Amino acid sequence: MKSRFMLIPAAMLALSQPAAAVENQTLDVARERLYPGQQLTPADFKLTPDQLAKLKSEYKVPALRPAFKAWRAADGGWLFLDQVYGLSDIVTYLVAVNADGTVKGIEVLVCAEGFCDMFTPEWRAKLGSQVHGKWEPRGAVTIVSGATYSSVHVAEGVKKILAIHARFLPGKSS
Repeated sequence: MKSRFMLIPAAMLALSQPAAAVENQTLDVARERLYPGQQLTPADFKLTPDQLAKLKSEYKVPALRPAFKAWRAADGGWLFLDQVYGLSDIVTYLVAVNADGTVKGIEVLVCAEGFCDMFTPEWRAKLGSQVHGKWEPRGAVTIVSGATYSSVHVAEGVKKILAIHARFLPGKSS
């Protein structure tokens, strides 16, 4: 009787193996697409525990860690490197934010094999109209069947980045 129960966890492990990650493009290629020919200055920062708590509670977005990799663009915009969970992987992407707080563009760097296809220019453009605020990620983008987690979590990540840009950048009061 015990052996039957031991087979169930082993079968579950076999079914829950993470998908292979695909490097969609390099960081340098994606940065050039978002800020062609512009000087980008590293501007990494870390949110305080209070800022991280406010981000999660006020904007209802997950944040994996308080440290953020960012660059300032010569035109006043910002570029953020972020990661979110997909179904069984981590999606790595860049969000470019204009100086006025609007999304300039999004480029996906790494995602699970078979799921990168969903991040088409049309899909990413739907987030281009978003600004800082308490909008609903599920309503902002098309939820792609079979990639529900990835599509919703990237949209939540963009919402998080816009909130950080508007409220929590170094030198801004929160």
